[in-house]
Amino acid sequence: MAENVVHHIGEVKIIEATVSGPSSYSQSSNFSVTFNKAKKILCVLAISNDGGYMAESGEATISDNTVTFPIRYFDYDATADGAAIEVADTTNLSGVTFKIVVLAV
Repeated sequence: MAENVVHHIGEVKIIEATVSGPSSYSQSSNFSVTFNKAKKILCVLAISNDGGYMAESGEATISDNTVTFPIRYFDYDATADGAAIEVADTTNLSGVTFKIVVLAV
């Protein structure tokens, strides 16, 4: 994981992390990323990726310096389009790069 403090505002930092997705996704535990340059994450500003998946900062949960979030995809086919659904258990997302931006101390 690459982690970079992009800006300081007093004690508060904006930290950007770039990390590969999990090799075996779990719907029960989602995807967790620990920020070593943060003592406590205050909020998640943004989550993006390069693989066509969806992860939203509003769905992220925070525990000290760890962010956990579900990963979804859109199941579009020729017969029925639907809402985004969570990635299946054991899906290998290690080829997908996620970028997470947080506000932390």
